[in-house]
Amino acid sequence: MKCFNLIHVFITLFILGVVRATTVYNPIIWADVPDPDIIRVDDTYYMVSTTMFFNPGAPIMKSKDLVSWKICNYVYDKLADGDVQNLARGQHDYSHGQWATSLRYHKGTFYVFFGSYGTNKSYIFKTKDIENGPWTRTELGGMYHDASMIFDDDGRNYLVYGAGGEIRIKEFNSEMTDFKRGGADKILFRTNLSGLAGEGSHVQKINNYYYIFIIAWPNGKGRIEICYRSKDILGNYESRTVLDSGVGSYGSGVAQGGIVDTPEGKWYGLLFQDHGSVGRIPVLVPVNWQSDWPMMGVNGRAPVTFQIDGDFKTTKLAKSDDFNYSSNDELDLVWQWNHNPDNSAWSVTEREGWLRLKNKYVVSELLRARNTLTMRTEGPACTSIVKMDTSKMKVGDYAGLSAFQFKYGNVGVYVADNGEKRVYMATNGGNEINNSRNYIEQETRMSGNEIYLKLEFRFNNVGNDGSASNNIDRVNFYYSYDGDKWTKIGKELGMTYDLTLFTGYRSALYSYPTKSTGGYVDFDYIKYTREKWNQGTLPDDADDDIKPQPIEPDENGYYFHNTFEEDEDTWTGRHTASIQVSQKAAYAGKSSLYCYKREYNWTGAQRTLSPKMFKPGETYSFSVVVRYDEGPASQNFYLTLQYENGTDEVQYDKISIESVKKGEWTQLANANYKIPANAYDMYFYVETEEGEDSFYVDEAIGAVAGTAIPGPGSSGELNYKSFF
Repeated sequence: MKCFNLIHVFITLFILGVVRATTVYNPIIWADVPDPDIIRVDDTYYMVSTTMFFNPGAPIMKSKDLVSWKICNYVYDKLADGDVQNLARGQHDYSHGQWATSLRYHKGTFYVFFGSYGTNKSYIFKTKDIENGPWTRTELGGMYHDASMIFDDDGRNYLVYGAGGEIRIKEFNSEMTDFKRGGADKILFRTNLSGLAGEGSHVQKINNYYYIFIIAWPNGKGRIEICYRSKDILGNYESRTVLDSGVGSYGSGVAQGGIVDTPEGKWYGLLFQDHGSVGRIPVLVPVNWQSDWPMMGVNGRAPVTFQIDGDFKTTKLAKSDDFNYSSNDELDLVWQWNHNPDNSAWSVTEREGWLRLKNKYVVSELLRARNTLTMRTEGPACTSIVKMDTSKMKVGDYAGLSAFQFKYGNVGVYVADNGEKRVYMATNGGNEINNSRNYIEQETRMSGNEIYLKLEFRFNNVGNDGSASNNIDRVNFYYSYDGDKWTKIGKELGMTYDLTLFTGYRSALYSYPTKSTGGYVDFDYIKYTREKWNQGTLPDDADDDIKPQPIEPDENGYYFHNTFEEDEDTWTGRHTASIQVSQKAAYAGKSSLYCYKREYNWTGAQRTLSPKMFKPGETYSFSVVVRYDEGPASQNFYLTLQYENGTDEVQYDKISIESVKKGEWTQLANANYKIPANAYDMYFYVETEEGEDSFYVDEAIGAVAGTAIPGPGSSGELNYKSFF
C-alpha cells in the first residue's frame, strides 16, 4: 500500500509539472555557510551552520529540494551576556562564538549541540518546533571541538568530537542534560596524518555501520573528506577517502559535512569549500554506495552541474529591505548583529520605514562599534546600496556602509571638529584587533543631509562550464546625492578571508561616535542585487511549503507585468552587468530599470521564465520597451530567450529584434512567440547586437498568445528588418 501511494503521488506531481529534472550548479549556495550539518524530517530538510560572533546565532535553514534554502529560525538570540559578547571593556568574540554545530532529530525533539571558545562552554538546545521554538538550553563545562551527536538504537546517546587527528567519544545521560557518570569516554581512533590531521566529525548510523565523516588537509595535499566506519560504535574503525576534489577548475578541496537521503532513496553529501573572501560555501555531491562505503561525487569528482527532481527556488541569504516593520521583533532573518546588540540603541519604529542606529558607546573604529547590522554577500558578484539621513549626526560621529571583515572597507560620512560633514572611504590601518584603526583613504565635503552609498563586490567570474575563476575578491565604493549618478571614492579594496574574524565579507550598516554619545543616523533602505547563480525557475514569491500550481494570467492576459516602480521585480544583471531602479528615465510611471556596467554586448538585464507560467512548446506574447542615451545614433537591441535543451550547449533564440534610436523609447515585442518544446532553465533578457552602452528597460510583459501589448511603435511580431 505504501509503495502504491508513493507511485501515485509521484505520478500526480509529474502531471502537475512538478517532478522533472532541473539543472543546478555547485556551489549550491555561493555565500558564507560553513560547517553545515543536515537532517531530513519527512519531506523537509533542515540545516544548521556556523555564524560565530554574529547574533542571533546558529541559523536554522530549511529546504524541500536540497538546493533552495531559506533561514527559518535561530537557535538563540544571545549566547552569553559578558564583556566578550558585548564588545565591552576591550573584549571581543571575533573568530569565537558559536562553532561547528550538530543538528539531530530524535523521537519528536530537535537537538542542537555546539561549543564556544568565547565562553569555554558547550551547549545543548532542544525544541519540539524547529521553525518557531522555543528552545530550552543546557550548559556543559568545556569546549568540545567540532562535535556530532548520535542517538543509538539501544537508547544510549553519544558525542563524537576532536581535532588534531584524534577523534574521541563521550556518552550522554539519557535525559541529554549532561554526560553520563561512568559512561563511555575514550579515543575512537587517530588518523596519523600530517598537517590538519582530522576534525569536523559527523557521525551517522546507516544500516549496520556507524560512519564518522571528517575533514583533513594532509601536508602536500588539498582538503579531503575521509569516512571511518565500524559495526561497533566503541570498536575498531577502518577508513577510506570518500572525496578528494575541488569544483571544476576551482581547486580548493570540498570537505567537512555529512550525508542525507531523499524520500525516494537517493543520497547526497552536503560539504563546504573555502572560496576566498566570500567565505566557506556549501557544495552538494551525489553519494554512491560501493561495498557499504558512501563514495561521494561523480566519478570521484564534485560535479559542477547536476540535476535534481523538480523545480527549485533560489536561495536568498541577502536581500533588499525597506525597513517597513511594525515591530523591532520583525527584522528579517537575513540580518545579524556584530556581537550582542543593545536593543535600546536601534529601532525600525521610531521613524516609520527607516532603520535608526543610535550612538550610545564611544569607540575608536568600526570593529569596536556595537549595533553594526550585517548580512551576507553572495557570489559571483553582488551590490548593496543604502540611502542614509545624516541630519542628526554629531561631531566625531561616523556612519555608513561597510564591506565588513577584518580588512574592512567603509564608505560613509563623518562629522569633523568644525561641524562639517565629510564623505569618506576608509580601510583598517591595523594588523590585529587590538590596533585596528580607521584609515581614511579619501574624503570630500558633503552637500546636504541625505546621501546614497554603494558597494560593488566582485568575487569571481564564471566560465562556460560553470566553474568559478580564480579569486578576484575586489570591492569598490561609491556615493551619490540622487541614487542615479555615482561617484567612486577611495581605492578598490582587495578582500581577503582573514582568520582574525573567520567569516566571509558582509554588507554592514554602521554608526558609532568617537567623541560623545547622542547622535544617530537613519537608513531608508538597502537595495541588494546579485549576479545570476542558481536562480531557480519558481517565482520569487512562491511559497516553499506549497507545491506550485500553474499560474493564471490576469484580466489583461498578462502573466507578469514588471514596471520597476518599487524594485527590480525579480530582474537581475546578466554576467557582469549591474541593474538598479532609476527615475532618470521612464516610459510609464516614474521609474525604469537601468542596466549599466556592461562589459560585453550580451550582458544586460534578465529574468527567469517559470515553466508554471510559460510551458515549453506553447505560444505567448512578450514585450519590453527600451531606451539608451549615450552611444551611436542607433543600434540593434535583442529580446532573447536563453534555455537548456538537454544537450551540452546552452541555447539562444531571438524573441524580437529592433533598431533603436538614441533617446527614444522603442518596443521589442512578439505577440506569437513559440517556446521551444524541449526548453528548460529559461531566461528572458535584453541585450544589444554590439557595444557596451548602458540602457533602460520598462514595461516588461509576458502574456497570452496573440495579446497586443501597447508600446511605442512596434508591430508586435519578430522584426528582422534591421538586418535586410
